[in-house]
Order: sequence, then C-alpha cells, then structure tokens
Amino acid sequence: MTKSYDFIIIGGGSAGSVLAGRLSENPDVSVLLLEAGGSDRHPFYHLPAGFAKMTKGIGSWGWETVPQRHMQNKVFRYTQAKVIGGGSAINAQIYTRGNALDYDEWRQMGCDGWGYEDVLPYYRKAEDNE
Repeated sequence: MTKSYDFIIIGGGSAGSVLAGRLSENPDVSVLLLEAGGSDRHPFYHLPAGFAKMTKGIGSWGWETVPQRHMQNKVFRYTQAKVIGGGSAINAQIYTRGNALDYDEWRQMGCDGWGYEDVLPYYRKAEDNE
C-alpha cells in the first residue's frame, strides 16, 4: 500500500467520491479516499422504502440533538450518513437540481461559469443513468 498520496479525501459522500474519481483519472497522481462507513451493498440502500431503516441504522452515525427547551425538551435525530455515497445513499433516492435563480445570482455576483446554463451540462452528465 502506498504510504504517501498526492491527494487525501476525507469522506466518501457524493462530493468526495466524485472528486476522488476525477482526480484519479490522472495516472500520474495517487488518491486516497477515506470513508468511516461501509459499502452501500445492503439492499435497503437501493429501495426507496428502505431509507427509513438506513437513516436509523448502519447507514447513519445515530446522532441526536440535545433536549430542545422550547420544544418540550424533545430530542431529535440528526441524520448524517455513514456509508460510501454519503447522504445520497440514504435519501430515499430523491434528487433535485439546485434552483436556477440561485446559480444565476452567483454568476451576477462575479462567479463566472456558475450560471444555471453553465452548470446544466454537469447536471445532465450526473443524471445519465444509461
């Protein structure tokens, strides 16, 4: 196993996995992707109805809030994924694009290349399931 890496990415969620994949396309660099959770091979990860099991079980850290004083001291589950694929693996297979107006505002504020029409090809590439 390599003891040094050009890039070390912590977290195998959507962003970390994509970044590791893109960086590893360059054969001249070494990439290490670290994820605390396991794989997403359990069938519940791939069934929309299974998400309730995975957000309370092996796919989540199991974090909870402190008692909320202004909500009758209720404690709420704070779901954060602990699995390769991150939150995208435990979200009931729900996906939405970002709001077009938000992207266009970013472009207007000087973020060239971040308008909705600029990022739309990347959405379409990610949505290509064929």
